[in-house]
This record gives sequence, C-alpha cells and structure tokens, in this order.
Amino acid sequence: MALDGAPQSLGVKLDNGTRVTHGSGANVKVPLEGFPVTMHELYTGNDDGAKLSFEGQFGFIEFHPDCRLPRHIHMIRDETTGKLEMLPERILVLNGVGVTELCGEYFVVAPGSLVDIPPGVPHTWNACPPGVKLPDGTVSDGHFTMVYNYSDKTSFFATEQTELLGSADEYVAYQGDLQDIRFPILNKEEIVARAQFVWNSDLRQDLDLA
Repeated sequence: MALDGAPQSLGVKLDNGTRVTHGSGANVKVPLEGFPVTMHELYTGNDDGAKLSFEGQFGFIEFHPDCRLPRHIHMIRDETTGKLEMLPERILVLNGVGVTELCGEYFVVAPGSLVDIPPGVPHTWNACPPGVKLPDGTVSDGHFTMVYNYSDKTSFFATEQTELLGSADEYVAYQGDLQDIRFPILNKEEIVARAQFVWNSDLRQDLDLA
C-alpha cells in the first residue's frame, strides 16, 4: 500500500485512492487560547481533485456483527443523458471498531477515523468481531456507529467486482442473491491475520488479540 506524502493532505491514502484519517494523522489543534477545546480536523477542504464535495444523504448506522453489507459502489443517473456517474462516499467511525473491505482487501477502522472512499471502489462494511485489540488497548466489542455522507443522492449498486473501476461503464450489476456478496463471516483470528489498519499516520498490520 502507498502512503500519500503530500504535505497539505491529512491521513493515509491507500493504493485504491481511499483516504483514512485517524488520531494524530488529523490536524489536531487547540484554536482558542484559554478554552480547553481540542479540534480534530479530519478534512482540510483539500480533496486532491477527488471530487469530494458532499450534497447527498447524511445519516448514521449502528453496526453489529450480523449486518454484513453486500459489496457495492455508489452512482447517480444523469436525468438528461441517462448515463451513470460514480460517486464518492465519506464514512466517520464515530465509536466502536469497524472493518471494511476495499477492492477486496480488509481494513480495520479505529474509532474516530474518517474514511473517504473515492468513486469506483467496490466496498462493504461490518462490525469488527469482539476481541481484536488496537495499539492503545481499545478492544472491539462487535459494535460500531457509522456516520455516512454521499456526494449526491444515491443508492446501493451491488457488484461482485473487487477491482477499482475507472468509469461507470466498467460496472457489472450483480443479478444474483445479495447474500452471496455480503461481507464474509470472519472471526477475530482471521481479522488479525488478514486485515490492515491505519493508526495515526501509518498503515499497519500488527493487530493483536485481546
């Protein structure tokens, strides 16, 4: 995985274009002298040309281990031309520990992390199973709260594809049973063995069991 070293950008940028911002990888500051208020600025307004303006749905989901979303991307259909356009998605893991599949790879997502998923990244989410320990001692309990925001009004476009899509023309709609493309059932040992995670400004693979 590649790290993005651009000084004006926050977080870690994965090879598929997804950016994960966590901990001191954010712009952490105390803006007002004399007031004990610490800001964790997860996004500076610089989107690196990734079209990360957000005008679509905004809300939250309470995840548990049985949620296991089907793999999908997000798109919108142009009302004039009828053509599909791929859209980005922004996810904030508010509390608890999540796990996501991005282009076929697994990533555990720590609480307080912002995940900016660019257009064309097939992805799915679930709650991290109980018993996975993060570097600060946080242990997953099988639940997390996801706050989501889309760049425009959209819905799920299910796909079996795992490769990064360069355009909407490459999208192949999944016609089968959505149960077959849900996030797989993984236990804590499998997560520790297979998943990477962003911690502060580093992409790491040293998860542990509680």
